[in-house]
Amino acid sequence: MLTELEQTKRALAGKHRAIDDWLDARQALLVEYMRLAGLMPTKSKQRSLPGHVELQRFCEQLVDYVSAGHFEIYNHVVTAFEQASGDKLELAKRIYPHIRACTEFALEFNDKYSNADEAQLLQLDEDLNQLGPVLEDRFKQEDRLVKALQVVESLSRQQV
Repeated sequence: MLTELEQTKRALAGKHRAIDDWLDARQALLVEYMRLAGLMPTKSKQRSLPGHVELQRFCEQLVDYVSAGHFEIYNHVVTAFEQASGDKLELAKRIYPHIRACTEFALEFNDKYSNADEAQLLQLDEDLNQLGPVLEDRFKQEDRLVKALQVVESLSRQQV
């Protein structure tokens, strides 16, 4: 996922401030996810459950990220499609259901773990394993949205 993120950042760097900030937030979220999931190298071979503060910080990052993508970036792309007389309904039918499903999953994860008790923390590894592919699919769909935005803007510039 980090490799795809770096490719996306290289392709889009400097074109939209909001998208740059959003991709930086994606990177921070991804790094925190990998750390919580035990995918980052550590000095110790033993893993322990994350502290409440760590988990709450991740949940906040997760909600902030999916909210920004869901409300800001998606709306920006749809508006650009409308202005270019693009078929926003087709875009919405193909991509939006994936983004909505991820948003719902992320909000459920947040509800469960933002104030988790010990019993809930025992399910964290399993839930992180489910969250990873959901985030990966979301990142792919978001990248499709941003690429669609690039195409629309390119076509708009050609028409001027």
